[in-house]
Amino acid sequence: MKKENVFWGVVLILAAVYIIINSFGFMPDVSVVRLGVAVICGVVFFKSLAGLEFGGMLFSLAILLILFDDQLGITEITPWPVLMAALLGSIGLNMIFGNRVMGLKKSKYGPSEFKEADYVSGDEIRIGGMFGAYKKNISSDNFTKASVSCRFGGMEISFDDAVIQSGSAVVRLNVFFSGVEFYIPQSWKVENRTEGMCGGFHEHRSHSSDEGPTIVFEGNVTFSGVEIYRI
Repeated sequence: MKKENVFWGVVLILAAVYIIINSFGFMPDVSVVRLGVAVICGVVFFKSLAGLEFGGMLFSLAILLILFDDQLGITEITPWPVLMAALLGSIGLNMIFGNRVMGLKKSKYGPSEFKEADYVSGDEIRIGGMFGAYKKNISSDNFTKASVSCRFGGMEISFDDAVIQSGSAVVRLNVFFSGVEFYIPQSWKVENRTEGMCGGFHEHRSHSSDEGPTIVFEGNVTFSGVEIYRI
């Protein structure tokens, strides 16, 4: 039994208990949906903290502040000022500590780390997620295309088990208020064609040789960060 299944099972049971108790008027009047989103944000924060993902940490905190802005008396700075602060803070922390974090991740998140990730196989891949943290390992003998959608969450995607036969492959992004990290082989070249508002795309180590296939990133990156690492 997976630990995550146990966790979400407990969360659902607690939510059921909350609904019953709240119906008798013994609990504060808080929307169940809002409470559920808050729990998910808490999970994303701690998973991002464990993985040293600044974007996941700050954006999950920003969403929590927006959810409870009335109770906290901060309606004048929500939602856009808080979200902008999370974005700028994420970019700034990555600029200051990015190399150190990369060093830690190389020792902690090498290829063997992704053996416990969810495997996705095929020539054309579809990956989607919302309000959560995800880790995917792409396995393909002839990788050609991927569609990656992430909203209010964090993703780590490894292409260490993927082979590009045709010389190039395309990754179509739809990233919104999220942080996505791609781990690619050393020989792959990166071409960035993404666009969007207040989004960042950072290749941590450029490929200096003309040899090797090309992975093309295109699509929309809005209030988000995309990081490219080589393993």
